[in-house]
Amino acid sequence: MSGVIAILQNVGFGLLDCFALLLFFASWVLHYWIINHSRLKHRTISYRMHQHRQRWMVNMVLRDPKMPDALIQNTLQYGVLFFASTSILLIGGLMAALGASDQAQTLLNELPFASPFTRTAWELKVLLVIFIFTFAFFKFAWSYRLFNYVLIMIGASPDVSVPSSLSTDSEHERYATAVAQMHTLGARHFSTGMNSYFFALAAIAWFLSPLLFIVATIWVSLVLYRRAFRSQFAKILEGLDDDTQRV
Repeated sequence: MSGVIAILQNVGFGLLDCFALLLFFASWVLHYWIINHSRLKHRTISYRMHQHRQRWMVNMVLRDPKMPDALIQNTLQYGVLFFASTSILLIGGLMAALGASDQAQTLLNELPFASPFTRTAWELKVLLVIFIFTFAFFKFAWSYRLFNYVLIMIGASPDVSVPSSLSTDSEHERYATAVAQMHTLGARHFSTGMNSYFFALAAIAWFLSPLLFIVATIWVSLVLYRRAFRSQFAKILEGLDDDTQRV
């Protein structure tokens, strides 16, 4: 760790920059772990939505025809494809920004609230944002691929209108559970990519000031925490799940 700090200081970063960068990655990793692997994950929107995905896939297996399910899934894929394409455009724009380092450095150094920095520091900050959007692109691309597989699984589900294709209720439920798990996995990668966008916004604040970078990181973490656990949508889902259990 001390070696990394020494390298960052050699290229023009101060101790506050090093702390802000450490806090940023720690917050990003901690958020991912809490949402997906901690005991608190059972209270998130994503976990509660899995129950509704399970219900959707049970209805899908028993539904005839299955065209509505295919249309719904195809619509969901458009959103994933949009963000994947947007990530590529953002990466291209940021790569072009690397060639405008001198102009950007001059412009930002003239701002009264911006901290002075070197050209190397500017390029490393741009590379950080490029890394985030590249990571998001891989998540979106894999989510889109998984959703394609789910669409195939919907088409391959048992046809209840054909007597020879009927199976037992347990087999229907097992198939629906497997497809719901695949869909949840695709949604998890999509959510991870979306959260990366939020953290990218925090990283952009580093161009102005490491202190602003710290504030932006904390703010983004609190916003994502609230949306996962304390949002109005989560409260509605919680009430709906409670009503379903009572029934």
